[in-house]
Amino acid sequence: MSMNPARPVEVWRSSRATELGEINGAFAFPLVQTLMVAQTIEFLNEEGANRLASASDTVARFLRGAGYGRKDALLYWMRFESAEALFDFEFSELVRALKELELLVDINLTFSEVSYLADVGMGPTLPLLVYKRSPFSRAVGFEIHERGAVRELLKGPQLSWTDAARVSQQHYSVGMGLLAFEDVVAGVIDAAFMQFYLATEAVLGAHERSEALANGATSFGSNFSAALQAAVGQVYIARHRFFGHAHPKVLSGHIDPQRAFQVTKQTLVARWCARKLISLALGRDLVARELRLYPGPGSSVEFTGTLEELSGPFAMPE
Repeated sequence: MSMNPARPVEVWRSSRATELGEINGAFAFPLVQTLMVAQTIEFLNEEGANRLASASDTVARFLRGAGYGRKDALLYWMRFESAEALFDFEFSELVRALKELELLVDINLTFSEVSYLADVGMGPTLPLLVYKRSPFSRAVGFEIHERGAVRELLKGPQLSWTDAARVSQQHYSVGMGLLAFEDVVAGVIDAAFMQFYLATEAVLGAHERSEALANGATSFGSNFSAALQAAVGQVYIARHRFFGHAHPKVLSGHIDPQRAFQVTKQTLVARWCARKLISLALGRDLVARELRLYPGPGSSVEFTGTLEELSGPFAMPE
């Protein structure tokens, strides 16, 4: 997932909640088992027996949930007076609570789904409410025309690497690898963008936008097309506006799912720039396979390197 946590959230509600009256239970966060998460859950389970008297309300709820001893998830205990109160509970409050715990225990806690499990006599086991956060899914295609072009590339002569092209390809490769984990670990869209940006910077030899554009024109002449110039310029702006800094003016991507996806789409622009520049640096017309991002079911976007796209669906978010 992106550092921008705002994503569309699917909600499932059980009709059984209306039969229970007052509801006791816990929100269960199944966590991605990244570095030291299992040990952190084990520690909290041990502390759950102590119920620290001076703990904040947020911590106390996690410790009470930890008392149930789940090893695969964190539990956040809560009581609701009715099904209506449960269903009106804000998902954002759960995100806030987990981020508070994450800060205190110094760990990355990544989840994509959280369920409210009611305690009807055997601990929190009865699911009544499920929030599922949709990832910005991605897919790399391999179309027939792309296969034909790659086949011709495979027949070509040995590549003549420059140091800049070699470094650029390394960053590009890491960026493509990171995209493979977009729906697993938070932050990889941002990390992928930065790798594609670094691949671009390696070829152009500059971290300032104006110098990069000048170097591109000097190195590649007419092959540094108007569309490539515009895309490179936009990548440099996006890097400073959204990915390289955390100025409050651009933090709305953390709140609004639509804006978050507008920012995320700049990763496709950066990827196209990196691939195009590596091609120019090697003097080989490399294939840029179709790469799409999906904001939700039934819709996707692809950047193919046109000025029309840069002024339309891939325009820089304001």
